[in-house]
Amino acid sequence: MGKLALVGGEPVRKRPFTSWPHFDKMEVDNLRKVLESGRWFSGMMGSEPGTRVWEFEQKFASLHGVRYASAVANGSAALEVSLRSLGVGEKDEVIIPAYTFVATATAVLQVGATPVVVDIEAETLCIDPVKIKEAITKRTKAVIPVHFAGQIASMPEIMQIAKEHNLKVIEDAAHAAGAMRFGQKAGSFGNVGCFSFQESKVMTSGEGGVITTNDKKIWAETRSLRSCGRDEKRPWYEHFKLGWNYRLSEFQAAVLLAQLERLQDQIEKREENARYLTEKLSEIPGISHPRDFSSQTKYHSYYYYVLIYQSEKINGISRDLFVKALRAEGTPAEVTYIPIPDVPMFKQRTYPLKDMGCRNTKKIASKIVVFMHQILLGTREDLDDIVEAIIKVRENIDELESLY
Repeated sequence: MGKLALVGGEPVRKRPFTSWPHFDKMEVDNLRKVLESGRWFSGMMGSEPGTRVWEFEQKFASLHGVRYASAVANGSAALEVSLRSLGVGEKDEVIIPAYTFVATATAVLQVGATPVVVDIEAETLCIDPVKIKEAITKRTKAVIPVHFAGQIASMPEIMQIAKEHNLKVIEDAAHAAGAMRFGQKAGSFGNVGCFSFQESKVMTSGEGGVITTNDKKIWAETRSLRSCGRDEKRPWYEHFKLGWNYRLSEFQAAVLLAQLERLQDQIEKREENARYLTEKLSEIPGISHPRDFSSQTKYHSYYYYVLIYQSEKINGISRDLFVKALRAEGTPAEVTYIPIPDVPMFKQRTYPLKDMGCRNTKKIASKIVVFMHQILLGTREDLDDIVEAIIKVRENIDELESLY
C-alpha cells in the first residue's frame, strides 16, 4: 500500500471544504418580503421603478462605475442581447479568446455572426491584444475580451485597438463581478459588460445575468430585446423588434441584493487568502501561477484560483492524473475549459468558426488546475490542507507512475 490515497493510503483530509452558495438571514428576509408582497414580477419591460430588479440594477451599476444596468435571465443571454443591441449580425465577425466557456462563441452564432478565435496571453490567460490586431478584417464588427478567473484583461490596449478600427467591445465579465484593474471596474471599459449569476459564480441567484453600459441608447435597446421587443412608451402587446423573454424575476433580484451586500468583503478575503496560498505554494517544483498583476489590480475576484502544472518537472505525470490524486487526498482540485476550436461542435465543423491559431491556449489549457472561489473563503487550516496535499502528491509522485 502506498502513501497516496489514490493507491490506498490515508487522505490528507476527510472533511468537506467551504460550500457554495452562501446565504444568511438577508436572503431569507428579502425572499419573504417578495413572497408576501404579492408582486413576483418586475414588469413587462423587466424592471419597473420600485421593483427589486430595478433596485438591483441601480446598485450593481453604481458598484461597477457605470450609469446603467439591465438584468437578464443568465450570462449567455447577456452576451446575446448585447451583441444584438450593438447591431452585430449576419456576415459580421466577432473576435473572441480561444480559452473561455462555449457561450462566448455560441452567443456570436446566435446572432448569425462568425466567431473568430485568437490566442491568449500566457501571463494573464486572457485574450492577447496583439492577436486581436492580427485577426481584424473588413468584416470584423466586435471583440469579446473575457476576464478569465476574475482577472481583468488588458483593456486599455484592447480599447485603443477598438477605437482605431471602429470595433464594438463586449466584456465577458462572467467571472469578474466586483473586479478592478487599471483604476476601473469590470464591465465599465467596453460598450457593454456581461455578468453571470449562475450558481457557481461569485454572486449567484441560481441563474441570472446583467448587462452594464454607459450608453443610454444601448441600455434602452437591451431592455427592449430582453422583453420581447417592446417599447417603453407603447402598450404591452405592441412589439417592434425580434426580442425574447430574458427577464429576471423578483425572487432572483431579492437574492442578488443580499449577495451584493457581501461581495466586496468576500473579494477582499479571497485576495488575502490567495496571497497566502500562493506564498505557500511558490517553492514547490512543477507548480507555478499566472503572473501577479497586483500593482495594476486593486480587486481580483478570484472566481478560480489557478495553478499551472508543469508535468515535465514532475516525472511526466499528466495533469489529469495529478488532479485525480489531489482529489483522492480530499482537495477539490478541478480542470476547466478546453480550447474553443477543440469543442466538439466546432471540431466536427458542425458550426462556423474561424480559427486564427491558439498555440499558447493549447499549450496552457492542458496545464491549468483550478480551485473554485469558495475555497478562498475558508480558513487558513483549509488552505494548509491544500498545500499539504500538493506537497504529498509531489513527494510521492513515483506511486502514480504505474497508473500513467
